[in-house]
Amino acid sequence: MPVRHHSTLRAARQRGLSLVELMVGLVVGLVVSLVIYMVLSGNESLRRSTSAGADAQQGGMLSLSILSRDVLAAGYGMPGADTMVCARYFTYFDDGGANGPVPDFPGVAPVRITDGGTAPGASDRLTVLWGTSIRANVADGLLQNVTAVPNGTAAKLQPASKVGLSGVGGFVWLTDDKNDCALMRITASEPSVLSPDTVVLSHDPATGTAAAPNYNPPDGAMGDLAWPSDFSSNPRIHDVGALLQRTYSVANGSLVATDYFTSSRQVDVASNVVAMKAQYGISDAGSQVVNQWVSATLGPSGNWALPTTTDQRRIKAVRLAIVVRSALKERPDPTTGACSVTSVPPISWPDGPDIDLSNDPDWRCYRYRSFDAVMPLRNVLWANLQ
Repeated sequence: MPVRHHSTLRAARQRGLSLVELMVGLVVGLVVSLVIYMVLSGNESLRRSTSAGADAQQGGMLSLSILSRDVLAAGYGMPGADTMVCARYFTYFDDGGANGPVPDFPGVAPVRITDGGTAPGASDRLTVLWGTSIRANVADGLLQNVTAVPNGTAAKLQPASKVGLSGVGGFVWLTDDKNDCALMRITASEPSVLSPDTVVLSHDPATGTAAAPNYNPPDGAMGDLAWPSDFSSNPRIHDVGALLQRTYSVANGSLVATDYFTSSRQVDVASNVVAMKAQYGISDAGSQVVNQWVSATLGPSGNWALPTTTDQRRIKAVRLAIVVRSALKERPDPTTGACSVTSVPPISWPDGPDIDLSNDPDWRCYRYRSFDAVMPLRNVLWANLQ
């Protein structure tokens, strides 16, 4: 009996787990693994959404910061409408692939908004303009009086004084009493043999490239663009130094910029930008107080698509909205198969221009942030251009 008892105990110890016990263990392990996976998946989804939201906020703030910097600088170093009255503007641009007037050129207006319309996906464009000369608005006869040969090889400008001129590579406006205004780039500066206190400025045409565009038209281009053949009625020059004309727009989901006085290359400023809307802040004539916001269209308060010289003086600020979306595309609802993370389009600002993103059939699958700011044209305000 004792031998049989020990043999039975030994057999019981060697039996191991039953099939039921193994299945229970597997089920418990699967449930635990599923719970861990769901927790990790939820955390990863939350991390991606948080990261995408942070990227969108960074892109929006970067866009507004860059735009604000340029708008605040707009108008510096440029002659005002009172100093340089222009009935017609003449510019030229040749980057080796295309040539003609400088695209989006705003004349002497510090800021120009181009209305993009109301079609789905439409955005406005914003162009800012400024120079580096501190003498652009100085009514100095010694600087402005000039003998002009505006076209042809060896084109020359001979100012009555070399004081304050920016020199080779800088831009000057050539104008006269007929109110024709032509923008030219100085290619050489040499002492005048007739007067040691004066210089002869050349603005010879050259072969343009994408990296080094040409801004002085040859004879043929001047004829095609109907440039004046001479500036003989009290010709004057206004020095603007280095010139920047930067146009901002939205293209292929990014905020892009093109500076036509550096090169014709388009530069990405910020990604995942889907819309930009802008309006002018205008005052009454003779006032500095903004009392109305208008889109750059023809409206009851004036033609703000092509503002007159008088209306340009009333533009005191720009209001701008940038809409940025998250880089993460959210999953559709498994029941309906449709995205519902965003149900209504973002807004520019209360009572501002509408934003329509329906050109993208998946626009509801993304999250959006709208950033807006009011940017005063401080060089206009400081100059008290009323």
